[in-house]
Amino acid sequence: MVNIENRSSEYALELQEINKVYEGPPIVKALSDVSLTVNHGELLGIIGSSGSGKTTLLHIMGTLSTPSSGSISIDGTNVVGMSDKQLSGVRSRKIGFVFQEFFLLPGFSALENVANGLLYSGIPSEERMERAFEMLRTVGLGERGDHLPNELSGGEQQRVAVARALVHKPSFVLADEPTGNLDSENTASLMALLTTLNEGGTTVILITHDLEVAKSAQRRITLRDGRVDSDLSR
Repeated sequence: MVNIENRSSEYALELQEINKVYEGPPIVKALSDVSLTVNHGELLGIIGSSGSGKTTLLHIMGTLSTPSSGSISIDGTNVVGMSDKQLSGVRSRKIGFVFQEFFLLPGFSALENVANGLLYSGIPSEERMERAFEMLRTVGLGERGDHLPNELSGGEQQRVAVARALVHKPSFVLADEPTGNLDSENTASLMALLTTLNEGGTTVILITHDLEVAKSAQRRITLRDGRVDSDLSR
């Protein structure tokens, strides 16, 4: 059995020679020899056009898909070969997800939606609500906790989604086109929030096709035809 205990590592995430082949037909090589590391506290942008491999890479980094070959380490633990149950445990403890769609439960308040991020953590209900409230305060929505999703703006809903992704204190947050459903004002506001959170120590991996959004990242990786085309820091 694979050991999934917490281990310290200089990297929040490390991918080595990742390949992903879809057997088809036709056979499609979505990723080819992708290697990268993400340091703790880094804000990394991954950009690329449609078909570049961004979505496949996101799924592999988030343990939602397994590579055809290569290794993936999260906080120093290789997760390749883990069972579905073990991978679910890794996701619930180590990874926060923010998607273009907010995926908030419509019958639950903002506070309850954030607390649901701790549902399988074993944390008592009262503490889950306390931690959820603190995260809502962190993203600037401390006064909106009792509102349902349909009573919140798009920008506010995405902030709730960010709070939910962070409430279990993951090793890193995967943000997949998080501004895709936001106007320019809310896009700027969300990116300012993610930058502030990163400055406070949160590791953020931002997947986007928007070059303006990617400019917020200190480091940018460009994918082309399933390979790392460039890896630049500013």
